[in-house]
Amino acid sequence: MTSHQQAIAYEAPAGLALLSSSNAGLSSPASAPEAKRSRARAAASRENTLHKLEVWRSLFAERLAAYEKAVDTHRLRLEAFEAERLDALERLKATFAAEIRTSDELLAEVAPIAAHDVDAIPSRRAAYSDRTAAFLAKLAMLAYIAFEDDEKRKILEGMLTHGRVKLLETISIADTEAMVAETDKFVVVAFRGTSSRAHLKTDIQARLNVARVAVDGRSVRVHAGFYAAFRKIEAKLRDVLISQDEAKAIYLTGHSLGGALALVAAAAFGGNDKLGDRIAAVYTFGAPRVGGADFPNLVKAPHYRVVNSGDVVPLVPPNWLTGYVHTGMPILLKPNSDHPVKRKPWSSALLLILQSLVLWPFARRLRLLKAHDSTLYITRLDRIARFRGKWA
Repeated sequence: MTSHQQAIAYEAPAGLALLSSSNAGLSSPASAPEAKRSRARAAASRENTLHKLEVWRSLFAERLAAYEKAVDTHRLRLEAFEAERLDALERLKATFAAEIRTSDELLAEVAPIAAHDVDAIPSRRAAYSDRTAAFLAKLAMLAYIAFEDDEKRKILEGMLTHGRVKLLETISIADTEAMVAETDKFVVVAFRGTSSRAHLKTDIQARLNVARVAVDGRSVRVHAGFYAAFRKIEAKLRDVLISQDEAKAIYLTGHSLGGALALVAAAAFGGNDKLGDRIAAVYTFGAPRVGGADFPNLVKAPHYRVVNSGDVVPLVPPNWLTGYVHTGMPILLKPNSDHPVKRKPWSSALLLILQSLVLWPFARRLRLLKAHDSTLYITRLDRIARFRGKWA
């Protein structure tokens, strides 16, 4: 309250006192001292009220300061947590960064498909074949061609025709792509791997959501990102395959994300009488884990999990965090080797990581990129196939 307001507030009692004095003859002699004491009590009451107000203001300021401090502390904790989460996400993205290259760059390095490649494949043998692995790795590589563009589709058809392979269908629905091709012996479905930000999001959906799929009355755990991506093209792909010659076996293949989609397709089609018995095998190259411990039971076709020595992508999502497991037989490709090794690639990947840390910052990124590069898979498999199978 301002001094002016205080003056106004207390002018009335003063005026009453003046009126009282004008009628002094009618009042008792004690009225003047009483009025003075009344004014004194009012002044004391006002001072007490002002004091209490100051005390309240002081307490309020202290509590407000404490509240603001608590809010600031909470905000800093949230910012630190968000920073840690983003950092973890970036580290996970790094494991997939090897795939972010343009199709044109990759096509410049890939070995071409030759006509005799198809003749050399033992299509009636479901067991692992070096020649089949090399051939399917090339088709998985060609799936990176942006066949959504008419001109690039013509390039793809030309490259396949050169190897006596016919392009039957290309499927592209909401960032999930696959091509279906056939030889005079079998049909191949090659799923495209990571080639865009949308694919990368599918690859790492770093929340690691799990989809539970009902199969024969039981719930099976599958990576939600891979499952959702496959579901986009499942109906069309199923119709395309059912319409093909039933006498021809079907091979499923893909590199990285493409390999994960091939596994989901094998599980989805495995229980279908019209398709399940026709799937000869699944060949994946540098594919991540796809599902929980119950998922491998759905993949009825033989699965050959080809992994380059030092490729870290097959180590994700981490088993200790998600409970995801690999399916099929691991086929390890080592540098300068003329034969594959049928064992898990853990030690080679860990060794590469240690080497990369030592060589940081000069070679770490290059070494991790090279190990997952699909062209390196083709180079090693082609060399092994030519050596062991007398591939001309």
